[in-house]
Amino acid sequence: MTRNADPNYRYPFSPYPDGWYCLAFSDEIAPGQIRSETFMGQEVVVFRTESGEVAVTDAYCPHMGSHFGHGGDIQGETIRCPFHSFCFDTQGNCTKTGYNTKPPPKAKLRVWPSREQDGLILVYYDAEGREPQWEIPRLEQHNWTPLVHEQFKVRSHPQETSENSVDFGHFAIVHGYQDTEIAGPLNIAGPHLHGRYSMKRIADVFFQKDRLIQSVFDVHVWGLGYSLVEVQVPEMNLHARVFVLSVPIDGEFIYIRSASSIRTDVKPSQIHWGLSLMPKRWAHKLVTKMTLKGYTDDLKQDFDIWTHKIYIEPAVLAKGDGPIPAYRKFCRQFYPETRHEDALKSIQSGQSGVQAAAEEP
Repeated sequence: MTRNADPNYRYPFSPYPDGWYCLAFSDEIAPGQIRSETFMGQEVVVFRTESGEVAVTDAYCPHMGSHFGHGGDIQGETIRCPFHSFCFDTQGNCTKTGYNTKPPPKAKLRVWPSREQDGLILVYYDAEGREPQWEIPRLEQHNWTPLVHEQFKVRSHPQETSENSVDFGHFAIVHGYQDTEIAGPLNIAGPHLHGRYSMKRIADVFFQKDRLIQSVFDVHVWGLGYSLVEVQVPEMNLHARVFVLSVPIDGEFIYIRSASSIRTDVKPSQIHWGLSLMPKRWAHKLVTKMTLKGYTDDLKQDFDIWTHKIYIEPAVLAKGDGPIPAYRKFCRQFYPETRHEDALKSIQSGQSGVQAAAEEP
């Protein structure tokens, strides 16, 4: 695979895999707001028009290069450059200049494919410039609390962070889970990977250090930038969603954006008797925050490991590690070099099969 030109780069694959990535949460971008981000080694802006439409574009005006995030603003349904007041709509078209003259035909702003769904602002990256090759399914929002979220900056790579979803061995060793079990087969279909695990842990995040609770985790990985963990805690009648969203910044660092939501049909008193003393809406909000805290506390335990580890390929595996080879094969589709390599091998294998059949008596 293409490596980063930096001799200190740690991975045998590109720092920028294809796929969908979360650049922001919906509640972070208000109408009329512009937010600057470094994404895939490039400067981009995320903005919301006055009507509420979200767009992700290159950060620099194609007229003479000013940065929209430094002095630009939103004018109705357009973003205005601070240098000469050229305005661009959410399709990248220049709608007017600062002099009320005809916009130059080549004044076209690059717009990145993006979606706003389930409280996330997602943008699609493809190293070959293709349009989105797949979509992330939308989630049912009825009877779920609004997302609460956090953001961290870590020296790592999305393939490394997502690999934790199949690294069964580290659940007990790093995070202290007990009675860990693989509760179902690993399923891979195109850009989607699904695994199911069962484990027990102390309910200290819910102020109960002497209570051991069982949780079932359904892990859904879409590409390398979007992981959704559906959590069920039967003893508490708790159903939660936890998002882990890795976003490449510059080839060395990534953002990890995490978020959680819970079903509102949970009875707070089943989690802790004290929650019955407050209005249910407040209790649900508090439980959502505690759920996120429990998960991010676990997530932080991986940060130092990710920051300082190297990538071993092939890994020297032992029984109990989990389906890591299958995951790594899954990842190959998100890099052009290995995607084409695998496609060529598939074609050659098919041709060999046809040839062998033709030679049979």
